[in-house]
Amino acid sequence: MAIDEGNPNYTPVMSSTADRDDEPPLVGVAREVRARQRPPTDFDATFARARVYAQRTEDRPGVIVTELPGKGRWVLVFSTPARLARCVGDCAWLSTTGADLLEQMPVGLGAFLDVQDSHSLPLLPQPNGHARFGGAVLPPRAARPW
Repeated sequence: MAIDEGNPNYTPVMSSTADRDDEPPLVGVAREVRARQRPPTDFDATFARARVYAQRTEDRPGVIVTELPGKGRWVLVFSTPARLARCVGDCAWLSTTGADLLEQMPVGLGAFLDVQDSHSLPLLPQPNGHARFGGAVLPPRAARPW
């Protein structure tokens, strides 16, 4: 499922300042990295420690992989169960640390945090290792999902 304006589940969300007090630390770090107030490596470190949520397969352990045409294969991950439900609806899901998720993902697969929110960030697939944001080898501009 590609997330775009043609998708009936797509609803861009802007958080109010009042909502930020209840946010997981990962969201605050993502916002600060996007605003260039923190280095990209801070996002990777915070993501690794954070509890993240993803849609899982119904019949066996695993996450749902989304194909973005011309942009590669991605696992959509979320900072809260509510964000996951808002994006994909009622579904089977799992939670784990970001480090555990990335460690179990095959090389060549990226992860996209909170894809519908203003603080969303990709962890880019890397040719010889786990997906990451800071210090990532960038794909050609035409193949970038952002």
